[in-house]
Amino acid sequence: MRRRLRQLDALIGYRGSVLLFLALWSAGQAHRFAWPDPAALATPTYVYLASVAPLAVLAVPWAVCAALCAVQSVMLVDWHAFALTAGVLVTWAIIYLAGGLRGAIPDGAWACIVQVTVAGLILRLSRWPDPPRGV
Repeated sequence: MRRRLRQLDALIGYRGSVLLFLALWSAGQAHRFAWPDPAALATPTYVYLASVAPLAVLAVPWAVCAALCAVQSVMLVDWHAFALTAGVLVTWAIIYLAGGLRGAIPDGAWACIVQVTVAGLILRLSRWPDPPRGV
């Protein structure tokens, strides 16, 4: 089992592991919008988001991010996944900021800050090379 984990680690490296975490997060976001909890549909955030576009449509960019991050986690050229994920996050930051400014989302400004911060971290991580093997 340890040997297989080491082989997997050698295959994906640090950047690939970040992309796998982003794939998991993005898949969770896609699921959250494609099949929302009925109790969440009544919250101001979901009401506002459903006014922007159908929630199933809002799930699509997250699903694409999840798929691209998963695929590129094992590829040498992986910048597309990092860039797409950061772009989706910035788009969501704008949506949340607009909702906050309209008074539709109570913590819209905070949600915007979170999205932009995570996008910035992703862009920063995308520029870091994997360390040499064996380190």
